[in-house]
Order: sequence, then C-alpha cells, then structure tokens
Amino acid sequence: MLTAIATGSVLTTAGCANSRTDEPRSGALSTVTVEGTELVVEYEPGTDATQLAVIGPSGEPFAERALTPGASRETVPIGTAYSPGTYTVQLVDDDRVTATVEQELRPEIVIRELQLARNHPEEMFDGAGNFTIATEVIVTVENLGTGPEELTKLRFEGEVPRPTPEEMAGSGIMAINRPVRYANPVIGPREVRTLYSRSFPFSPNSDTVECTPEGTSGQFTVALSGDIAEEVVEQEYTASYRGENLSNCQITVERVGT
Repeated sequence: MLTAIATGSVLTTAGCANSRTDEPRSGALSTVTVEGTELVVEYEPGTDATQLAVIGPSGEPFAERALTPGASRETVPIGTAYSPGTYTVQLVDDDRVTATVEQELRPEIVIRELQLARNHPEEMFDGAGNFTIATEVIVTVENLGTGPEELTKLRFEGEVPRPTPEEMAGSGIMAINRPVRYANPVIGPREVRTLYSRSFPFSPNSDTVECTPEGTSGQFTVALSGDIAEEVVEQEYTASYRGENLSNCQITVERVGT
C-alpha cells in the first residue's frame, strides 16, 4: 500500500531535519514497493534530492542512502527482523524533505491448501523417500500482506497419528537439498510457497487415532508461526481413516470452513 502524505511539522531523518513549513508530497517519488526482503524505491532521475531516508513506525531512522546523480532506483534491505507497521520514505535535499510517501510493511500469512503426500506423491520433491511420502504433509501458504515473513513453526495438533511434540526443537518444515534437517523459509509479499512437513504427522504408529475397516474420523489443526507478525495462523481439517491399520489405511482430509 502506497500513500502520499503531507505534513508541515518537523520531520527527522537519519541525521537530517526539515525546518521548513512547506508541505512535501509524493512528488519525485514514483513508486515504493516490496520485492522479497527489499524495499524498492523508484524516483525521478532529475530530482534535486541528494538523500533517501526511511523512517520506521516508531519514528526512529530505519535507513538512509545517498542518491547517485542520474539514478532512479534504490533498494533498502528489510530483512526478517523489522517491526511491522507504517514506514515513511523521504527524498531529502540538504535540510528539506522534498517528497514523502508511506509504505505499510506487515505480513499476512494464510494456509491455502493441505495435501497428504501419500495421496499426492507426484507433488513431493525429487528424492523423497517412501517413508517420507507415507507420513508427511504438503502445505501451500501465501503471504497476502505487504512485508516479508520468516516462517518458524509448522505444527499439527489434534487427531492425527502423531501430533507435533511440544519439545520439538526445529521448525517442523523440511529443508530440501540442504545439510540441515529443518528450514525457516522466508516468504515475500504476494508470494506463494509450498512447504513440506518434517514431523511425521501421519506416522503408522499412533496412540492418538486408529484405522479400522469400519472407518474412524477426527479433527486436527495445522498451526503456522512467523517471526515478524508474532502470531499463529491456524486452519482446521477433518481426517477420515479406513483400513486394516495405519500401515494399510486410506486417509482423506477435508478443510473445515472457508
């Protein structure tokens, strides 16, 4: 979200102050967008401004860049340790703010789809073993927000064969083709990502559910945590089990609600 603002108050940048009472608007600032983990600022190459300043939600300086004469684009790393909120982007000429816009940086993660790998082996990553395919889950997530998010926990709670242990040290998200067990993937604004669980939620050994010829069913919750928003996104599903046992069981899942 890009919003032009006007102000007659004193604006503080990283080492620059505006002591004039004119009203800066978006002016030479063309667009401010977020690409991955970077804030991308495009401006008119003929601007008289010499600096770019970004002010955080608290009013403290977040970043400052000296503008290259004739250039029209600057990138500011956001990373995955920023505070969500409204950031103010300013073009500065000496002690005067010549243009300013606001940019909201806030992730919004949603769970789009859940598939059992055992029912969709073609959707698994190359090299996935038989036990991984039989026990893990494919989760599709999307960031509807305006800032990047680092995903830190994927949990399964309720009536699944193996609910995620409370003491699990890692994220529960599988690291693909990496020499580590777990991953903390970063998802940018408007990005869709496929995650693979690494906690065996549909293990053939269970003290929680059973699979019988008559069929059983239960409800479970998929919970996804992020480092920036500091909130847990949850989605409920029902699972139906039919077969001789969990090693030879037809399992189907269905999303609860919209």
